[in-house]
Amino acid sequence: MTAGKHLWVGLAVAAMLAGPAAALAGEIVVACGHSEKKDPAGAGAEAAEQAKAALKGAEAKVVLVFDSLGGKAEIKQKMLDAIAKSFDASKLYGCSSYNAITPQGGSGMVGVLALAGAIKADAALADLTGGHEACGKKIGEAIQPAVEKTQGKGRLLVLIGDCHVPKNNDVVKGVCGVLGEKFPVAGGAAMGGFTYCKGKVALQSNLGLLLSGDFTCSFSLKGAKGKEPMDVVNAAGEAFRQAIGEKTDDLVMVFAFDCGGRRGQMGKDRPKELELMKAAAGTAPIFGFYGSGETGPPDNDSPSRGVGYHICACAIRKK
Repeated sequence: MTAGKHLWVGLAVAAMLAGPAAALAGEIVVACGHSEKKDPAGAGAEAAEQAKAALKGAEAKVVLVFDSLGGKAEIKQKMLDAIAKSFDASKLYGCSSYNAITPQGGSGMVGVLALAGAIKADAALADLTGGHEACGKKIGEAIQPAVEKTQGKGRLLVLIGDCHVPKNNDVVKGVCGVLGEKFPVAGGAAMGGFTYCKGKVALQSNLGLLLSGDFTCSFSLKGAKGKEPMDVVNAAGEAFRQAIGEKTDDLVMVFAFDCGGRRGQMGKDRPKELELMKAAAGTAPIFGFYGSGETGPPDNDSPSRGVGYHICACAIRKK
């Protein structure tokens, strides 16, 4: 199915990791699920059940899913329908990938992130009519009313969808042409172009998910300095250390939008990449995917851009 442009505003969001039965007022906590099953329904169900169990009864307000299951819309929909048995389908967003990245591993067939608490989310989906920059502009215009209500809050636009590099940079140009050159944007291009919105598969579309609340964001966008597998691995560690810094006690989570080409370059050393990410993040959860292009700013003072063969790290911490 091809999706037109839409806007969903007013979804209350927060996050919760395994632990307390309910988040304390003002807290953001994160719950992740992970499956390496190849069956769409089984993988979706397993990852969703893990994330739901970690919420300890808290209501998930927004759920992100990244997967590497097949290349047909009906396969993706089976996975989404299975996840919807654990979570409200209208709160389910995401895209296809080479692999999901979760605290449990970097080879997930399905990764699920459930958010519940003191963070707000607004979403806009736009089709590719007129090209990728026009698509980004439509997302920016659709989400702008929600942005205007977030003055004084921390903000992040997670930008994902059918925007294989270099088209991801065109989408960023369109979005930031509306929201501002240095508006905080991070995300990745879907492998195969499948975007998920409100529990349904959308083709030839891009999605902007605006997160806002009492948090701050720190960024890094790194490419490898050499071509050896460990050069590629070490770039992820550098990106995470730059985005996070030395202090982790107030770190809520870290988004990781990584390159599918980097994934291949690392070869058998790829598990070491997640080890370096986790060493930098401490106990804070990591969530993201290997995709077909990465989006983000190289540091906190620069505009976002769409690139390839990089990793974007976005650290979310309490304000």
